Amino acid sequence: VIIVDDIYRKSIKRVWITLAIDVNTRVCLGMHLSLDAPSAMSAGMCIAHAILPKEKWLARLNITSTDWPCWGTMGVLHMDNAREFRGNMLSVACKEYDIDLHLRPVKKPRYGAHIERLMGTVSEGLKTVKGATFSGPEEKGEYDAEGNACMTFSELERWLVLFFAAYHRKRHSGIGMPPL
Repeated sequence: VIIVDDIYRKSIKRVWITLAIDVNTRVCLGMHLSLDAPSAMSAGMCIAHAILPKEKWLARLNITSTDWPCWGTMGVLHMDNAREFRGNMLSVACKEYDIDLHLRPVKKPRYGAHIERLMGTVSEGLKTVKGATFSGPEEKGEYDAEGNACMTFSELERWLVLFFAAYHRKRHSGIGMPPL
């Protein structure tokens, strides 16, 4: 999704989202929205968001209609072999908090099905937002993402919180119950 600035509401650029999921419950534990491409920093921010309580964050976004009661230090982190996950920063932070770091076996995409499915669900939801960039040129067609962009960074962040509030309460076919 292309976002707009807060003052003139002119398009800025596309945002990136980093997500963390609990594979047992399918709850989205944390997210990080950024104007910068995925990096060790965005991974770390997402993990920090997963660990921390979310009440102050929801209050900052002026969201009182829902909660996100998922937080705490995880025992294990599973991730793919992207460069941002193989650096020292993440390794040292995980060691500090007694978190086992497990990298997905190379060329074994089936080990990442949970997060890939969540990313697909979020991507489909984001395609309904004005300013969506879609999955590629074929799907986007003649749609003018920059010209239709209308949400600021904080408005998109708020939209995502409400999206996850609904996602967490909807029955998930893989586990036969809502993630929460």
